[in-house]
Formats: sequence, C-alpha cells, structure tokens
Amino acid sequence: MPVPARNTLAIIGAGPIGLEAAVAALDAGFDVHVFERGEVAAHQHAWGHVRMFTPWRMDVGPSARAHLERSGWIMPDAETCPTGRELAAEYLEPLAALPELKDRVHPYAQVVQVSRHALLKGDEIGTGRRGAQPFRLLVRDHGGRENFIQAFHLIDASGVYGSPNWAGDGGIPARQELYLAPQMSYHVDDVRDLRRERYAGKRTLVIGSGASAATTVSELAALADEAPDTAVTWVTRGAAETLYPLQPGDPLPARHALIERARALLRGESAVVAHVGGAVVDGFEYNSATHRYRVRLMIGEAARLEEADHVIVNTGFGPDETLYRELQVHTCWATLAPMKLSTALLAAGGADCMTTPVFGADPLANPEPGFFILGHKSYGRRGDFLLATGYHQVADVIAHMARGLAEPVSGGARA
Repeated sequence: MPVPARNTLAIIGAGPIGLEAAVAALDAGFDVHVFERGEVAAHQHAWGHVRMFTPWRMDVGPSARAHLERSGWIMPDAETCPTGRELAAEYLEPLAALPELKDRVHPYAQVVQVSRHALLKGDEIGTGRRGAQPFRLLVRDHGGRENFIQAFHLIDASGVYGSPNWAGDGGIPARQELYLAPQMSYHVDDVRDLRRERYAGKRTLVIGSGASAATTVSELAALADEAPDTAVTWVTRGAAETLYPLQPGDPLPARHALIERARALLRGESAVVAHVGGAVVDGFEYNSATHRYRVRLMIGEAARLEEADHVIVNTGFGPDETLYRELQVHTCWATLAPMKLSTALLAAGGADCMTTPVFGADPLANPEPGFFILGHKSYGRRGDFLLATGYHQVADVIAHMARGLAEPVSGGARA
C-alpha cells in the first residue's frame, strides 16, 4: 500500500463535529475523508423527533457556516431550537452535499478498528516515533466488503449515541438483559408518531433519570391523553426529591421546561405515571405467551416486581473504546474521557453545559500522536457537552495539526 501524504486526515463520524472538522481541515490544507457507518447525521435522525435545548445560533459550526453561506444557504431563525430531524435536513445534509465535501464523505462505511501500520499497541512507548507511521483503518462497506485506508492524522468524532449504557445495578447488564436487549429499546423512541402503534394502550417501564428518560416519560404521558390505557412505570435510582433540580435563571428555556415537566410527573401530577424511586434493576423476564416483561427491582434489601408490555432503557451513553483499542490512548477511569481533558473538567467542577469551561488541543491530546477524540465522545460519560464546545475543539485541534505539518517527524515514515 502506498505511503499516504503527510496531510492526510481520516475522520470517523459524519455528524456535526465530524463535518465541521472536515471543512475546517480542508481550509487548512488537509486531504480529508469522512467515514460514517450509516447515513449522514445518522444519530440526529435517530432522535429526530426530539427538540434540542440549544437554538440554531449555537448549533452551527463557524467553518461549516462559512462554506454553506458561500453556496447561498441561509441559516434558520437563530433563536429557534431545532429538532434532530431539522438539524440533519436543514444543516448537516446540505453541508455534506457541498461540492467540496460530497466526494470526501463516505456514508455506510464503518470503521471497524484502527491501528498504526507495523506497530502494536505496546510498541515505541513514549519515543515519539509512532507518528512516523500512518494510521491503518479497517473499513467495511454496507455489503460487508472490507478494505484498509491509511492516513497520517485521525479524528474520532463518532459520538456516544450508538453505545447506550446497561440497565443493571452497577452499570453492568441485569440478569437476562443481554438476551432480551435486542427486543427492548435503549434510545428515545418516537412514541407519539413513528412508534405510536407499539406503545399506545400499553404499559411501558422506563428506566433512567436523565434528559432522555424525562423526554420519554413526558411523551408517553402525552400519548396517554390521546390513547386510553397507556401507562408508564418510571424507575429511577434516586428518590424523587433528589432528581431534576431547578436551575434559577436557566439560559436554556427548553431545558427548563423539560425539568419542570419531569418534576411534575415525579410528584404524581399525572395518573398514568407511577414512579418507583431508590430502585436498581436486578433482572428481566419475558413471557412469550403473554408478551409481557417482568422486571425485578431491588429497593434496599427488598425485592419488587413490575410488569410491563415494553421496556425502554434511558440510562445514558458512553464511548465505544473498541475502535482504538490498539492505539495508545489514555482515558479516565471514572469518565472514559481522554485523561487530560477529564482531569481539567473534574478540576473545573460543576456539570452544567452552559458553564463548563472549554478546552482545546492540549488537554485533548493522547499519547498517540496525531489522534484526537472530539465531540461528545471526548467527554466520555459526562452529560455536559455542547455542540459549541465541540466546534471550539475542532478549531483548536485542526490549527494544532496544521502547525504540526511543518515540523519534522521522528523516525521517518516507511518506504
């Protein structure tokens, strides 16, 4: 395989951060290609019915906006909060279709794993010579055919939405969860439209206490107003009074509204929502004759059984580390984010996306030269990531990579 040019850059993920990185890299003189295992903006389509907390002015990257506006694109109303579907259709898909990008974005091209050419994970520890060898990407197309791609720079912007957390106590699968997971849901289902028939008139057990769970329960409660006999059992680890604290003067009205709705549901203001707090999930059973689940909960030392027609697990998401298991990546044992970034975030304190400090290339760097994790995945299991933060990351990291093109590389590339 020929040695790639020093300015080659491979990006994993064609979402907001991956595409922003692509246009910023083009502007900086990189030969860039983006690999997406599904369609462009696949994650945004997956939660397409959900409205974002942030308005359009915070959701568009500066490099992407400049390229789009040169083509005649006009940004939607700056103060309106888009849905995931609107973000994809009105921003990300037109961006990927620009002449300068369309042949560089490769949908249905899954990056299975990445490594360095001719180096194992434990080779050249701390020598700096790993950067002399290109990254090696195993890429699988939608027909199952596999090829190797090489590049001297690599960005993982694949996000976390494709890696949901398990429901069981301690973060591992509950009993029989691995077996039943394919028939349960681990995302924010469109219960009032695309999946209405599945949930209308049924009892659904929802597990989780974040924004996803609050959205799901709120939508199911609204569905109950339209479809009799629809009911929800909402299971959380925390007690009701500890969940969804109000933030005085919240600058994101949509977030404030969701928190207020969640608090009302936890207080019992809807007869169709039954909350079970202080509980952990011990196991699942499925009765194929009745097509119902029996979920065994533990509240302290006491067991409790709940039955439902469907189960939705909204316990958050985390990074998939299998992609880069052969690279020298230093991740935090608590958050799974890059260690230096996680340390900086933990030192800054707080967990509100609007006040969390923004960090650039140095805290994002790994022992693996030329490799960066950007976007939500860079925050690991933390939930305080903003798209605007990711765009700042992109600008700083691409500038850092561009400066590195002029620097000599230790060891010399392979012939």
